[in-house]
Amino acid sequence: MHPLNNPYMKVLKKIKLSTYSCSVTFMVTDDVIEKVNSIYKKSKLNDTFSDVVEGVVLSFDMDNYYLIISSQYLTHDTIAHEVYHAAVRVSEDRDVTDEEAQAWLAGYITGEIYKFLQKKNLPIKHGRG
Repeated sequence: MHPLNNPYMKVLKKIKLSTYSCSVTFMVTDDVIEKVNSIYKKSKLNDTFSDVVEGVVLSFDMDNYYLIISSQYLTHDTIAHEVYHAAVRVSEDRDVTDEEAQAWLAGYITGEIYKFLQKKNLPIKHGRG
């Protein structure tokens, strides 16, 4: 069985960003809503997520960020879209608004995600999900 066909399979990679003193945890899941609500619960947040989305970036503090993508929408487009949000959130949380710094950060996160997906043999679709 392919890992993405198993909703209980953990597909995640913690990407350490030493320059920014934080990490981005990248996740691919069959159920984004369930995964976000699980993170809310572990973070002791009394919030509920119910949006149907292709992906999402979460942060509750400046140390940990979560980039979550639905397995149904594991596409180059969705990865680029969510990585952009993550890079901007990490940098702007630190008052870094320089586009070049954000672009380098987006490139680094993207490279780490693609290496991880290749290692896991997870297929990435072209275009929209």
